[in-house]
Amino acid sequence: MIKSILKFSFLLFVITGCTLESKFGLPKKDNVDQNLLGVWTTPCIINQESDTLTIKSINDKTYELLFDTDEKMEAYSLKIKDYTIINIISNVDQSNLFYGYEVENDTLRFYEVNPELLKGEITSEKELNDFFLQNIDKHNFFMNACIMLRN
Repeated sequence: MIKSILKFSFLLFVITGCTLESKFGLPKKDNVDQNLLGVWTTPCIINQESDTLTIKSINDKTYELLFDTDEKMEAYSLKIKDYTIINIISNVDQSNLFYGYEVENDTLRFYEVNPELLKGEITSEKELNDFFLQNIDKHNFFMNACIMLRN
């Protein structure tokens, strides 16, 4: 995977796998989740370049993710069934990375979306959306949780 995607993965997670990635994004129709905005730090990053993530809104539907390494990415979120997904857009190749998340009080939990559930290549936004709708309730859809705390 490209350097930026790997760097982002290491910034948020200490993992052995990787999250679902696609050249297509999910529909951009939900407004910014105000609970997600703020400065977050993670105790699950040890001896990495970054352990702080600042999430700001760019407009009513888009976030800016700013790491303490000065790397910036854009993202947006979408509610699917009872789950919230953040669609992060890579700076390098404009590919889309997908993570589930939950915010409870001052705790943010990110989860990778299991790419092994994908049975073939996604060729459209509709196919991607259908993949989420058909699989999101499966017990192994989300994996490798990382907890971040609000500063």
